[in-house]
Amino acid sequence: MPVNWEQVYAERARAMRASEIRELLKLTEQPDIISFAGGMPDPSLFSKREFAAVTAQVLEEKAGRALQYGQTEGILPLRELLVEKMRGEGITLDLDNLTIITASQQGLDLLGKVLVDPGDVVLVEAPTYLGALQAVTTFQGRALGIPLDDDGLRVDLLEAKLQELHRQNIRPKFLYTIPNFQNPAGVTLALERRYRLLAVASEYDLPIVEDDPYGYIRFSGEPLPSLKALDSEGRVITLRSFSKILAPGIRLGWMIGDAAFIRKVVIAKQSADACSPSLTQYIAYEFCRRGYLQPYIERVQEAYRQKCECMLTCMEEFFPPEVRWTRPQGGFFVWATAPDSVDTVELFPRVVAAKVAYVVGSAFFPDGSGRNTMRLNFSLPSLADICVGIQRLGSLLQEEIQQQERVPLKMAA
Repeated sequence: MPVNWEQVYAERARAMRASEIRELLKLTEQPDIISFAGGMPDPSLFSKREFAAVTAQVLEEKAGRALQYGQTEGILPLRELLVEKMRGEGITLDLDNLTIITASQQGLDLLGKVLVDPGDVVLVEAPTYLGALQAVTTFQGRALGIPLDDDGLRVDLLEAKLQELHRQNIRPKFLYTIPNFQNPAGVTLALERRYRLLAVASEYDLPIVEDDPYGYIRFSGEPLPSLKALDSEGRVITLRSFSKILAPGIRLGWMIGDAAFIRKVVIAKQSADACSPSLTQYIAYEFCRRGYLQPYIERVQEAYRQKCECMLTCMEEFFPPEVRWTRPQGGFFVWATAPDSVDTVELFPRVVAAKVAYVVGSAFFPDGSGRNTMRLNFSLPSLADICVGIQRLGSLLQEEIQQQERVPLKMAA
């Protein structure tokens, strides 16, 4: 008789749910759909020639090491390079404070494995990155959302929540935050709030996980110090990724934190994948050592600045006045908020039928709220597609708002 796998699964596996974003993306894979749904870089900007040259050199000169297993912590040259890079950004660290990870998503999974017990409370921004919510719930933790505004995390509301939890004798395991060009909202945590956040975290002995995959992709405004650079107590764990600043296909990132904590993460990683790919680590190292990274980042910054400005301009022209949106200074995303009467989940099939797509905002809230919101990606579509897609989406939003405004009149009649 066939195996009844539902009876075999671990308890945590029974609670696992497919990513709502990835399931919806299956509907947008038709070639004629203008998609604002993904969170991918523009492949036309990839440094193909430089990658080819670096890969050829690595295979010619270092094949014996690059094609072999490596240390779980990562290859030494890349770690040393990243340590120096982080020191240049004002972060105090040594080699023991940094480990290579298989992109920041693995970092989130390892954090869940190391820190989260069933029932533990983890504080997150509302909205927040869906992958972080999955990492918490996979290990049967409970995510509680703290609202954002245009200046990032509402630290005053965080403090109020911590006071409430303290009265209930609940100690959150950590706060997860994306301070720069947040996914999905596109907002940036203001400097004064960064200082206040660290003060509040110190008062309540709250560890902070700072996820910063977009920080280098700033195309307006002044750079701000990372939370880790401002951290004097070793309570900030920082995740960085090559996915947005080099290429997601190399599947590499790095984690910074207290040396003892990083050692525990390395032990957890040993049972996950033994080591991140040696080949792509050597490629990333040589790419950076040759000085190819900064010109690529600058090219990306300019291209995404143009795309973001195009999207915002088109939204001003074509979106209904009842819809509000953020104005990011970098990153990949604009966050739009429609009137409460608009349900972006229910609207989604009509949007796809009109050959355009977004990600429903409710996917980014731990309690499933935010059904009147949506995430719009500007990094992947072309300038022309952005204009056409925003016009289509604006028309549908206008129709939906007008339809909702007529409903009470019909009921009254």
